Amino acid sequence: MTSAVDANGNSSNSNNERDIINLGGTGDDGTTRPEKLHQLPCSVDYDGPAKVSTYFLPEKQPDLTYSASFRGRQLCGRKVTLPDSYVGHVVVESTVCNHGLPDVAFESDLPSSSPTASAQRELRSVAQFEDLTVWDHDQMPLLENDEFICALQWIEVGGCIHADCSSNSIATVDK
Repeated sequence: MTSAVDANGNSSNSNNERDIINLGGTGDDGTTRPEKLHQLPCSVDYDGPAKVSTYFLPEKQPDLTYSASFRGRQLCGRKVTLPDSYVGHVVVESTVCNHGLPDVAFESDLPSSSPTASAQRELRSVAQFEDLTVWDHDQMPLLENDEFICALQWIEVGGCIHADCSSNSIATVDK
C-alpha cells in the first residue's frame, strides 16, 4: 500500500482509504495533557483502564535510575528524553467506513467485496510527552542493547548528516 501525506497530515493510499493523523488538542480547553510513559519489556493482552498507579510503583534510585517489579519480575529503568524540538504523541486509532457501510473498529473487518467501499483511518492524539521511562529485565537499558534508545540516537545522527557543512560550522573531534 502506498500513501501520500498532505499539508494537514492527511494521507491517501491506493486502497481507497484515507489516513488522518490528528495532532490537535483533545482536552476540554483544546490542549493535550502530558503523560508519564513507561515502555515495558513485555506484552499485555489487555487494552483498557487499569489501576497502574496502584500496582506499578517505580522507585527512584540514588544513581537516577528506577527499579520496579511487574508480574513478579524485577525491572530496571532509565528516563529517556526525546531530542530537542521533538514531542511524542500518544495516539488512539479508529476506522470509520463511508458509503453507508457499518462502522467497524479494525481494517480487517472491512468488507473486501465492495469496490466502492472506502475507509477512513484516524490516529488521534490523546496526550503528549517529552520523556519516558524505558525498562528492561534484570539489567539497565543501554544504548548498546535497547532498540528504542538506539533509534532515538539515529535522530541525532540524521541531524548531523544533514547539518550545514560550511567551514565555519565544522567542529574538530579529538581522538
